[in-house]
Amino acid sequence: MKNFLSLLGILILFTDTVCSQIQPGGFPDFTPFQLSDASMDFDDGIDPMQSRLFRTTSTREQISLSGFWEFIADPNEKGDDEKYFESWPGVETLMWVPGTWNSTSRHWQYVGQAWYRRTVEMPKSGNLRLHFGGIFYYCEIWVDGKKLGSHEGGYTPFEFIIQNLEKGDHQIIVKVSNKLSSETVPKADTDWFPYGGIYRPVYAEIISDVIIQRIKALPVLGKDKKAIIKTQVSINNISTQTITKDLKLILNGRIIKTVSVQCQYGVSKHDLEIVINDSKLWSPESPYLYSLGAEIGNKEDDQFTRIGLRSFRKDGYRLLLNEEPFKFMGVNHHDDHPDWGSAMPPELIKKDIEIIKALNANGVRCHYPPSKLFLDFCDQSGLVIFNEIPAWQLTPSMMANPVVKQKMKDQFAEMVVRDYNHPSIFCWSIGNEWREMEKSYDDVTEVLEFAQSFDSTHFVTLVTGGAHPDKSFEFSDLITTNWDEYSWYGDITTPDSTIAKSRIERLETIHLTFPDHPIILSEVGGAGAQAGWHNWGNVKWSEEFQAINTTESVKFSLYTEWMSGGLVWQFCDTRSAPTRILTARLRGWNVKGIVDNYRHPKMSYYGLQKLFKNYREQKSRQ
Repeated sequence: MKNFLSLLGILILFTDTVCSQIQPGGFPDFTPFQLSDASMDFDDGIDPMQSRLFRTTSTREQISLSGFWEFIADPNEKGDDEKYFESWPGVETLMWVPGTWNSTSRHWQYVGQAWYRRTVEMPKSGNLRLHFGGIFYYCEIWVDGKKLGSHEGGYTPFEFIIQNLEKGDHQIIVKVSNKLSSETVPKADTDWFPYGGIYRPVYAEIISDVIIQRIKALPVLGKDKKAIIKTQVSINNISTQTITKDLKLILNGRIIKTVSVQCQYGVSKHDLEIVINDSKLWSPESPYLYSLGAEIGNKEDDQFTRIGLRSFRKDGYRLLLNEEPFKFMGVNHHDDHPDWGSAMPPELIKKDIEIIKALNANGVRCHYPPSKLFLDFCDQSGLVIFNEIPAWQLTPSMMANPVVKQKMKDQFAEMVVRDYNHPSIFCWSIGNEWREMEKSYDDVTEVLEFAQSFDSTHFVTLVTGGAHPDKSFEFSDLITTNWDEYSWYGDITTPDSTIAKSRIERLETIHLTFPDHPIILSEVGGAGAQAGWHNWGNVKWSEEFQAINTTESVKFSLYTEWMSGGLVWQFCDTRSAPTRILTARLRGWNVKGIVDNYRHPKMSYYGLQKLFKNYREQKSRQ
């Protein structure tokens, strides 16, 4: 025993000596990151529907429609002819909502039509607002056999109001199709999986005849910590009478302003301003949030949102956030997980945000509007968002199609209306990597001008591929292009300095052509890596090649004066379209994630973590 203790003492001494010689930063940072509570001076509550990080109403009686729904796959599309919406044929199985049928073993690859049914209980007679957070891709809705309407586009919410619904049980039937084509947005064969189903939160609310439909807030920063919040409150009167009501604006729980408004039938808009004399700004380092609400009458209806006070602007090739230089250090994020598909539960969304924050990142780009809960977490944690509609790799013939252009405009408008108040939103993008764009400039200009006119308070851009000078840069608010230093899509299978030099020259040409434009690498360093596979030669598909390509590409975007940073392609490995399982997609997955599909880190994650940390520390010392 004495000898054992002596040996143990020697081992402890040896361990202490060796560990003391390890330089700080010699190992990756394995410290788990835990999100803190919102930086606010007011507790804005908890959302009982679990779709937001805060309470959105204190007056409406809400009914969650999460849970198991009856489900029938309809590959032959006979449900319309047989009128499933009137006579339900019987349940095939139960499907969890919010969820996607493509995360179940039986319907893993199913692309087609399906039907859902469930019962909702009205506790009392009144008006019912039925809210769907997202259904992919096309759907039609019936209640008690009566068709309410349809919606196309899988990433934005929609609603229906049913007036004077009687107390008791009522049947909701939803027809869903995740089939895509050359006339859908996204198009068929897009490089992410078309997860079908009611995959975002669904709930109902009992509402009065006059309700707050939307609060739109535009912060304007002034001098000496003064700020003005230009607020527009949209009121929906579903009665047939013109009604006069008191409208109250509420900031951090206090009524700031009360005005009398006249509400005619339909939607009316009312402009008000709030002055804040000792304002607190929102930034990635200090993401302070305000609670903003509106109330009608004596608590007849109310709505609440969160806002942040911040400003983005261009200064030549630089981006300024609150008048300080800003460069993106971020990732591209897809809603995807092997067990959940696109229907990411709140805990998984939180986990993704924590992993991104642990990377020392400050931004996220999405190929389509993410969930409201994801944006709430970005607001709260200080992540800057590059938001986009899913118009991915459209061809000239698609762009020339009026049907496609109208769907793009509709989805853009829905994205802006839904996400306008989020302080994390940096820009809107109208699409990604359109093919042969020189053949589509008239169409590109049409959609871009529509987007800029719809919202002139945020940057609007279009992402190009390959980092070539493009005519669209002349009329886009930003230059956003996708680039990697060692060219994943090429014949050379290892990092090659000659290739790197030629690809850097592409970016230099863009800068020389447009010297006063900020350049953001909207996808940077993309390279596939089979998680856990290593290779001494740093060949493609190894974690080594990915780490080299990713970190060197990002380093160029950060340490080049005229660059505005970049967003790594991509955060996690994601499932690709069913048609791509045999075309350079390992097991049908896009494996360019810096973490794998279950969020286990690859080498590139730790390389980026150290790079971002070092860059932050260097800038803080300047």
